[in-house]
Amino acid sequence: MKIEGVPKGYELVRIGIPKDGDLFMHGRVGHIDKYDESVFYNTVYPILRKVERPKQYRPFASAEEFKPHRDRWWKWKEDTSDVFPPASYNEFSHEAETWIESFNFKIFEDGSPFGVEVSE
Repeated sequence: MKIEGVPKGYELVRIGIPKDGDLFMHGRVGHIDKYDESVFYNTVYPILRKVERPKQYRPFASAEEFKPHRDRWWKWKEDTSDVFPPASYNEFSHEAETWIESFNFKIFEDGSPFGVEVSE
């Protein structure tokens, strides 16, 4: 169900009387409060929840974009038993794989994707 005025990043859970800890929308459009049991509400409101979106990543576009990560150790996605030291790279590739191939087949030692976080 879609309800007008639900802010971006939130979704409707139900319409009802808020319970302790619920996020609910009231007053002006898009105004959200967290329900506190010390206040009694006897009115129904749209109850919302914040939508947690996973981080999105894309391949590095160039050597310049990769430069801040050049000292990080890396490993293959399929075989995480071996960890490799920082490797050679150039404008088009890392350790002879293109930036796209590296993104598809490698991760950094800490498990983060071999790419750049995309911010919206």
